[in-house]
Amino acid sequence: MYRKEGGAGKEDVRIRQAVEGDQEAIAAINRRAWSGGITTHELIEQRHGPIDGRSWIEHIVDAVAAHMRQPDVTTFVAEVEGRIVGYAAAQMRKERPAPDIGVISYNAVDPDYQGQGIGTALIQRVLSYLQEQGARVLAVWTLEADEPARRIYERLGFEELTRFVYYTRPRTSNRP
Repeated sequence: MYRKEGGAGKEDVRIRQAVEGDQEAIAAINRRAWSGGITTHELIEQRHGPIDGRSWIEHIVDAVAAHMRQPDVTTFVAEVEGRIVGYAAAQMRKERPAPDIGVISYNAVDPDYQGQGIGTALIQRVLSYLQEQGARVLAVWTLEADEPARRIYERLGFEELTRFVYYTRPRTSNRP
């Protein structure tokens, strides 16, 4: 349990391991929290239009749900007054070529609850979990445009390792 300062007083934020029934709330958070060029899905749609006739957000909601079903992924949710307001997933990689690397994967906080320390508390819980699982190295990645996430990661001691460039082009191009 973590207490945050908020509005007229203090609210309890409970962080717990996610269960199957939390998926709908997590999907709703993703639909509200992820926009403004902070996902490759959205950037691809901006450049090339909808993929398979579906919006970028539906693709990312499906990708998060599939990711969270993987056996090596553990997800935590943050609740305020029984309502899920954020989540963060942890992936402990023990197979080669990346043994003993703990990864903070998908995570988001409902926009109505951002800026109140909930995202940081979730990431700290994931870090503790990964360390308990034996992670020797902790990793996370985000797009350069996602400045709020970058600030959290840097505040928690993460240092930039490298950058990569994501290229796209239409299938029908005058180039081979």
